[in-house]
This record gives sequence, C-alpha cells and structure tokens, in this order.
Amino acid sequence: MIRQARRIACGRALGLAPDHFKIGETAVLRRLTLASFLLLPLAACGHSTGAGKPADAAPGSTQAVGAAPTGSRAPEGTTAPGATPAGRSSASTPTPGTPTDAADQLTGTQHAYLKAADTAKGTITFDLVEWFEGKAAANACKADGVEPAENDWCTGWYIRNNNKKVRTYPVAPGASLRIVGTTGTDLADADLKKFRATLLSTGRVFVFTVKAGQITKADEIYTP
Repeated sequence: MIRQARRIACGRALGLAPDHFKIGETAVLRRLTLASFLLLPLAACGHSTGAGKPADAAPGSTQAVGAAPTGSRAPEGTTAPGATPAGRSSASTPTPGTPTDAADQLTGTQHAYLKAADTAKGTITFDLVEWFEGKAAANACKADGVEPAENDWCTGWYIRNNNKKVRTYPVAPGASLRIVGTTGTDLADADLKKFRATLLSTGRVFVFTVKAGQITKADEIYTP
C-alpha cells in the first residue's frame, strides 16, 4: 500500500491522474515482463562455452605458422639434413695394407718380414721391423731386457718388432729381387713368385729400398 501511495504521489507531481497512472503502470509492467522473456535466450547465448571452436589465444601470445606441435617427433626413417644415418660412418674406410697418411709414406732402406705378395698386381705386403747388427744389436738387447743367445743373437744381430702393422707397396718394374743362395753367403736373383715362396718358407727378414712409393730393390738377409 505504501508503495502504491508513493507511485500515486509521484504521478500527481507529474500532473497525472491516479487512473491514468494505473494504466501507465500496467503498460510498464507488461513491457518489463516482455523484456525479461526476450533477455532469457540472449543470456543463455552469452554463457555459451563455444564448444567445437578453438579457444582464443591469450593476449600477447603468438604461435609460429607451420610450427610442429609441442612434443611431436620426426617421422621414423627420416634423417636430419647433414646428419649421418645410424650404423654408417662419415669417414671413408682405408684399404687394408695401403698407405693412409704421411707416416706411412716410406722412403729409403727398410727391414721387414714378408707377409704376402700378389704376383698379378705386383705388390708385397710386409711387417716393418728394426734390424740391428754388432754393437748396436747388443745395446738394443740391453735396452729391451733381452739376453744373448746362440747363433749370435744379441751379439751379432737382433730384431725388434714392437708394431705388427702391415703395409702393402708395389714393386717397381725391373726391381732387383734376390734370395739367399745355397752357401748362405751369396744372393741369387728371383722373380716375385720365387721371392715370396722363399721368404714365407724361411721366415727371414729382408732389406729393401723404397723410392717414390715403390720397392726398387729387395734382398733376403741370412740368419742362422
């Protein structure tokens, strides 16, 4: 009642009759009721979660175009540019028995055990050794802790072989190859096939000369 009285008083202040105010009040109430029904669907739309639509990015955040999702892996069987596939080596494999660096470029007089010889290719495969004679042999034996033995071992000659690496060198055309003769003091000429057979049989050291990467001379050394 108090509220209605206040409404009538306000109407009178505006110059409205009480009946007119009632009619206006009823129209206003109807309009308010209609507006409430119209606002209900809009309110529901405003609270929609937007399911099925991508969420807006946070302010200030960026995403690179074409960037792979976080935690993704490259397809199996692919290799990154410049990478070496697993199980393979990027360095080339040197041919066994052939010089591979400056340290293997022999020159001058050398001593070795013959390991093999290819008559078709004209090459000799050998194991380098250090050869000592006389006083040098005695000094080398003492340095190595080796005691003198029969057949002038350590007193007349001595062989040191601390490196078992083998090398292969070509035999120069017309090279002189000689083996120990029947007397043990003379040398006899031999071709590569006979030179190989003799050295592999006796197991003796041979002395040879290397020039321009080729064996130009090779002689078997007599040892008891």
